[in-house]
Amino acid sequence: MKKVRKRYLLFKLHRDGSPIEEKHLSLTIWKSLLSLYGEIQASDSKLYLIDFDESLGEGILQCSLPSLQQVIAAAAVIGSISGISVSFEPKRTSGTIKGLKR
Repeated sequence: MKKVRKRYLLFKLHRDGSPIEEKHLSLTIWKSLLSLYGEIQASDSKLYLIDFDESLGEGILQCSLPSLQQVIAAAAVIGSISGISVSFEPKRTSGTIKGLKR
């Protein structure tokens, strides 16, 4: 069995209003991925929110390499979370977390 490579995505979440909670963000991205690509693609994405700073709106997502573009697209179409208008801005991608922080 071939090992699936991971990718890390540094992003900024712009919002109008109060800070977004980490669990709400994670759940909303997951639901968006599920509705756009279905259960199989969503589960194959291995999507995981590594880190999220609620005050700055910056975070790191982990996903599988083949599903990176789908995860970015699913996050980009999100318009609101818990009634707060948001927009998702992908900053950088890398194969390691250390590479993102450089």
